[in-house]
Formats: sequence, structure tokens, C-alpha cells
Amino acid sequence: MSTLLIGIAPEHAAGLVAGLLTLVVGAMWPGGSPSLVDKWARALLAFSGALHLFLPFGHPAGALMVSGYVLSGLAFLVLAWRAHVGRGWRIGTAILAPVTVVAYLINGEDPDQVGILTMLLELTAFGLAVATTRRVGRVFGSVATVFTVFLAGAVVWIASFVAHQATSADSQNPSVGHSHEGEHEHLARAQAGVIMRPLPSHHATPAEVSASIDLAAATSRGVKRFARLEDALAAGYQFNFGQDKGLNVHLEHKEYKKDGRALDPEKPESLVYVIEDGKATLLGVVYVMEKAGDPGLAPGGPITRWHAHNLCVSIMPPGLGIVTPYGGCPAFSVQITISEMMHVWVVDPPGGPFAENIPDEWARSYHREHGLPS
Repeated sequence: MSTLLIGIAPEHAAGLVAGLLTLVVGAMWPGGSPSLVDKWARALLAFSGALHLFLPFGHPAGALMVSGYVLSGLAFLVLAWRAHVGRGWRIGTAILAPVTVVAYLINGEDPDQVGILTMLLELTAFGLAVATTRRVGRVFGSVATVFTVFLAGAVVWIASFVAHQATSADSQNPSVGHSHEGEHEHLARAQAGVIMRPLPSHHATPAEVSASIDLAAATSRGVKRFARLEDALAAGYQFNFGQDKGLNVHLEHKEYKKDGRALDPEKPESLVYVIEDGKATLLGVVYVMEKAGDPGLAPGGPITRWHAHNLCVSIMPPGLGIVTPYGGCPAFSVQITISEMMHVWVVDPPGGPFAENIPDEWARSYHREHGLPS
């Protein structure tokens, strides 16, 4: 349950509870139109209506946004009632649902799990509204539904990736990102395929700041002997997935991944290089916990933050991939969560030694200046 709640922005909780209760009531309400489509539409529209009406509770929204929530909530509830009695609801839904989704995206509303769920249900209602028995209508309805789902998912995915990078950079500053109410924190919750360990509810203490500095320094000293790629290969590191060129090449040491040691600067589980133009540059390491589900050691508190990845595994090509923008896996594949990991960079990149990623242009520029023959 705690893992689920990590994905929910606190100000959306009241709306979610109201929406789910109304969804159940709407699905079980007796009487009304005998049409199964009308019954489904009634439940979905009732969910959106209740959620919008209750979003202002606990939501730091201005008067204009509150008015928008209330008006859209009432409109959805009116459409739900019309679906219940079998009167025209399709045209209104076909207009209101995509308009609401577009408003989410334009307004920059946090695409946490509540936002993603709401968009999915509203897009489902839209699909029901545009569905028709006529051939032309079926083609239009199918194309319109697929396009709106794809567009909404793409925007959520991109926004989440951008916010995830911003959160990663902010979290390196002990005075930034110490609370779940940070500027980018809610967006980072929805990062497709990435599970960020929750930040502690406090600033980094002087002891934690000192510990993080010591870990970064020890890591830099410990991997100095791997500055040359050939030395890392000779020590037993192997290219991950066979990738031997690029701005983010990972080499892993299989023995170090199962030696029972965590945060060992002398034996990091993975090394990260830039390998281009006949040169290689060691950027840093990735510490990896031995078992999936075990929390990473965090001597630096909110500064040393771990994350895991959800991956999709399938017997069909390509065999391994990341989850969709909506957090699930494609058909004929299963989702797994791999062990927690943490980057520690030894090249002083933007965001500091514990940033989640290094910008490509910065890495390429640093490589041109400091790369060693490979």
C-alpha cells in the first residue's frame, strides 16, 4: 500500500476516493437504460464528475482552476445522468473528454497515477462515445481513440522524463527536494519504468552531507585504476548487452554483483563510460543491490538516493524493454522490478556526483577533452 501511495500526489487523494466510490455506485446503480454501453458510460462519466468536484479539496488551485474543476465535474455528472436514462450523451462526451485531457496537458497538471488513471478512463468514455455501428463511424472512432491515447501517453511520458531529470538534479542539494512537495516530485512519481526510493522527510544532516562527500571521494579514488577501458576489461568487467560504443556505455562485473557487498568503492558493480572516436572516458559507477526489493544503503540520506527499474520481459523480440507511458507492459510480456541502483559520478558533472544522469552534450564535450585511447 505504501508503494501505491508513493505514486499519488496528496492533493489528488480526495478526488480519487470520491471518484472510486462514485464509480462503484455508478456501475451498480439499478434501473436506467438497458444498454450495456450506456451503463459503462454512466460509471466512467460519474467517476470523472466526482473526481473533478473533489479535486479542489486540498488542491492549491486558484479561483479560475477551481471553477474549471467544478464546471467540468458538473458537466460530467450531467452526461452520466443522461447515459443512465438513455438520452444523448455521446456528443457531449466526445467533446468534453478530450478537452479535459488537453487541459491537463496544457495546464501542466501533475501526471501522477491519479492523473494517468483519470485520462485512461476519460479516453475510454471518449471511445465509447465515438463508437458507432456505421462503417465510416467505426473507422473514425477507432482512429480518433488511438490517436488521443497515443498523444496523451506520449506527453505524459515526455513530461515525466523531464521532471525525473530535474528531480534528480535537485535532490543533490541537501536543501532541495527534501519533501514530497518539491516542484518536480509529483511528476517524477509517474516516470515510466523508474521507481525512485522516497526521499526522507528532512534536510540532509551535517553527518549525511559529510558521508556523501566521503562516498564520492572514495569512489573516485577506488575506480581511478579503471580510467583506461582496457584495464576495466582486464579486471573482469564486461559490456552490458554487448553495447560497446556510445555516451552511456555500461560495463558490469558479474562477480561483484553477487559478492554480498554494497557501496564498495573498490569493487563497484558497474562502470559507466563514454566510448566514441577511438577514445574512452570513465564517467562513474553504478552501485547495485544484490537482491531486488532490498533497499539501498543511503549514508547521505536524501543526497544518496537509489532507484529501480520496471522492465518488460517477453519471449518475443526484442525480449526486453521498458514499460509503456501508462506504466504497463505490452501484450505477451511480463513486468519485473530489478535491484535498486545508484549512480556516483567521478567527473563533477552538472547536478553533482549523485545526479541520476549526465546530459549528453556535457558528456560528449568532456569526452573530447579528457578521453583516453581505447
